[in-house]
Amino acid sequence: MLRVHSYLLGIVLLALAVVVALKVVGVVPAQRSSVLGALLADDSTTPPSTPAPTVTPIDRPISFDGLRPGQTEAFGLREGLVIVQAVYDGTVEPFSVSLQSLDDPNAEPIAPVSIIPPLSREGGASAQVTRAGRYAVNVERAEGEWVVTIAQPGDAGGAG
Repeated sequence: MLRVHSYLLGIVLLALAVVVALKVVGVVPAQRSSVLGALLADDSTTPPSTPAPTVTPIDRPISFDGLRPGQTEAFGLREGLVIVQAVYDGTVEPFSVSLQSLDDPNAEPIAPVSIIPPLSREGGASAQVTRAGRYAVNVERAEGEWVVTIAQPGDAGGAG
């Protein structure tokens, strides 16, 4: 009799180990009608979602500089006014820069700035950020030194 109980306990432990292994691997049966299927199936009815990346909006004006066209590293903006100021000391006419949403690549660039040397070496623009998120400065035309500064009202030392 003890031998039968040990045998049954061994089978139950083996079945439990199989259930755990299948759950870890991610195998979930299509039907929940069986006991094993009920143990393996996820009780949540909503599909797992990928968490949105955490964005820390800038808390003070930030500046980027360079010599050629390209895109800067990402930074966070909150909803509201954003001010872009650019200084350009180069030869390509015109120098152009804008802000691009990294969360929505299909979004139109915002706050475009164009500088036409030698008439001007500085320019600026402002825009309304309607969706907080990750942004980058997109320098479209440049051949020479440039500096772009981004600020939002309420920033420490910023515009407002």
